Amino acid sequence: MDSMQHVPIILVALPMVFAAITILFRSKSGLQKALNIGVFAGLFVMSLSLLLDVWNNGIIVYEVGEWGKYGILLVADLLGASMVVLSSLISLMAMIYATDYMDRRALDTTFFPLFNLMAAGLNGIFLTGDIFNMFVFFEVLVLSSCGLIVLTGRGDHTKMADKLEAIFKYLILNMVSIILMLVAIASLYATVGTLNMADIAVKIAYLAETGTLPWHIHVIAMMLIVVFGYKAALFPLHFWLADVHPSAPAPIHAMLSGMVIKVGVYGILRVHYLIFHESMFMLQPVLILLSLVTIAVGATSAVGQYDLKRLLAYSSVSQIGYVLLGVGMGTAYALTAAMVYLVNHAIAKSMLFLATGETLYHAGTKDIRKMGGFVQSAPFLSVIFLIGAMSIAGLPPTGGFFAKLVLFDAGLGAEYYIPIGIALVFAIFTLFYLFRTWLSIFWGEVKEHDKEDAYKTRNPTIAIKISLALLACVVIFLGVYPEPLIVLSSTIAEQLLDPQPYIAAVLERSVR
Repeated sequence: MDSMQHVPIILVALPMVFAAITILFRSKSGLQKALNIGVFAGLFVMSLSLLLDVWNNGIIVYEVGEWGKYGILLVADLLGASMVVLSSLISLMAMIYATDYMDRRALDTTFFPLFNLMAAGLNGIFLTGDIFNMFVFFEVLVLSSCGLIVLTGRGDHTKMADKLEAIFKYLILNMVSIILMLVAIASLYATVGTLNMADIAVKIAYLAETGTLPWHIHVIAMMLIVVFGYKAALFPLHFWLADVHPSAPAPIHAMLSGMVIKVGVYGILRVHYLIFHESMFMLQPVLILLSLVTIAVGATSAVGQYDLKRLLAYSSVSQIGYVLLGVGMGTAYALTAAMVYLVNHAIAKSMLFLATGETLYHAGTKDIRKMGGFVQSAPFLSVIFLIGAMSIAGLPPTGGFFAKLVLFDAGLGAEYYIPIGIALVFAIFTLFYLFRTWLSIFWGEVKEHDKEDAYKTRNPTIAIKISLALLACVVIFLGVYPEPLIVLSSTIAEQLLDPQPYIAAVLERSVR
């Protein structure tokens, strides 16, 4: 067996193993930092190698266990491998940033084990070929993120009572989501007798061809849209995000808003485009409508915010609507645009949240009205924040410009004139609230003169500057040389619309 065949299981197992190992080094802070940065750098390199191998040689299927007819499979196709690369990049930058940002007590106790479990959960979701194991990895992700939200860092101004209230809401809503997903999975299993997603796709396609497709398959598809829509913060399931995400310390906030909400989009792309082809004619108009409302609600809510983290949280709600608009339109070009948008937003928004963590530390408050003139005391942060804002607003020379351009072009090409018109209007809202925010924080006069001496001492460390600068370089690179991402996204879109290679790779590998 080619050594590359083992990479999918290593990407899931390695962070799980290190979650346990780092507990053994609780008293050796420097060693923990070095080990974890090394592990996440290794995960990023391996994920990149995996993507290149899948691109050159085709889909990799790894059989973990021999339970049942198909065992437990990890499947690395272009979609899954690309998401793992994205997750590994953001995790590595958040890890480097966190080593100087998080409180010493948090770093020495629970941060590293929980962060490793979060990474394992993300990689597991993107690589599993089994819908029940996707559910299991969702829970690993949720439980580890709850533990991380409650930790504190140097720019974290959220009270512990507010953090606990946010986690309580998150867990209650997630419990509802768990029940709904389990009912959907159980109903699917009772109908087709398998949990392997490729096998489910074959059996549902056969039922549709023979005219015996039961009506409740459409209901199951809708239930899973609700589950994935909740995880992606799709309207009207978005209301929890603005309370939960801003309660987290900056590196975790960057992971949650930059990467974790993307698992909902991934779930729709993987499950619905692979399994529920027969239901998409009903689901696509619903997705388009809800994504437009999500864009509008997120953008208008962000305009009225003075709490910097809540403003950016509502911005995430609005931006995920643009990604889901592409998913809902469903043409090959629109799916390409959705992938391009997803990648650009994940990187730019993660960078913006990391920059926000340092900005709040610099300011000593999260109230935008008390900030001003920071371009003098924090020029590096002002540049990073501006690059992030430009990308989210869709301005050149950042990757966000091509993300919006391709999405609007795809919509107009498919004759979705009204949805694109609405999306364009709220893109102007995005431009307005992000640049108003940048001007309020970094331009003009200093608002609190008694803190000017403190401002001079509150600047990013070298590790924090490195992580922010590297992300800024990626944002600019995707703006000046977007072709590789567009070609990759286009190939992913073709594979989503024609899942036969995925199905053949899984079934040929697993039938014994």
